[in-house]
Amino acid sequence: MQSTERPEPHKTIPFDIWETSGSTEHLGGIYATQRLVESCCIAPGQVVLDIGCGTGYTASYLAQKYQARVVAIDISPRSVEEARKRVFKEGISHQVTILQADAHHLPFSANAFDTIVVESVLAFCDAAQVFLEMQRVLRAGGVLGVNELTLLKPPPEELITLLTGALSIQSFQEREWRSIFKSGGFVEVVSTAHRFNLWEQLASHIRVDGVRGYLSAMVKGLADVRISRVFINRNMLRAARKFLPFVGYGLYIGKKAKGIQDQEQGRNR
Repeated sequence: MQSTERPEPHKTIPFDIWETSGSTEHLGGIYATQRLVESCCIAPGQVVLDIGCGTGYTASYLAQKYQARVVAIDISPRSVEEARKRVFKEGISHQVTILQADAHHLPFSANAFDTIVVESVLAFCDAAQVFLEMQRVLRAGGVLGVNELTLLKPPPEELITLLTGALSIQSFQEREWRSIFKSGGFVEVVSTAHRFNLWEQLASHIRVDGVRGYLSAMVKGLADVRISRVFINRNMLRAARKFLPFVGYGLYIGKKAKGIQDQEQGRNR
């Protein structure tokens, strides 16, 4: 298994994209989000933590469709700003709280949440540390749902170098993600791996942001030299075609064991 050492999120190309364009990207888009949340079996009134909330789509979806009380966090100031705008516009500010926070140091007390939802975050983190934090703040018997980039077959070394070197992405196969869940103290882990679908991704962006919003985000991103010099070059375009069959996403569900006594139960953050 590869190392889960944490890259510095503020120095990654994905962070630059989020800050520049104001858009959020995760494989499978809102369709993957809907499948993931459905598998979490969220009941009305439950308290849900959304880690890496981006522009707030998932937080709003949880509040409106499942009548959950949602706390949503993101490390990006731009994403927090956009998420707050969405929540205010949709009239659910009383139901959804948006905070800027780091997943490695969750500012919540032990056993505070019934469910945690995480989308396209762990690949940029020290996954082991984040799992410890999620274990701490989730109540016994609570559910953790994760959507994360997943390698569909053993990757060539060239692909690993590209992901970790150019994009600061920690990449794992499905069995490796399941192992990380179990090492983090989660039980009853189930998962499904899915291939990347370009048309599904595009349709998701248009549904969330509209055509104008999506095109605006694309223009802003490509106009930033830090972003364009990484993606708009012959080597990267060739690599995208070559390695696309290796890259997909996984939906993972695990539970915090009911018998676990959190060692930090009395500590508030």
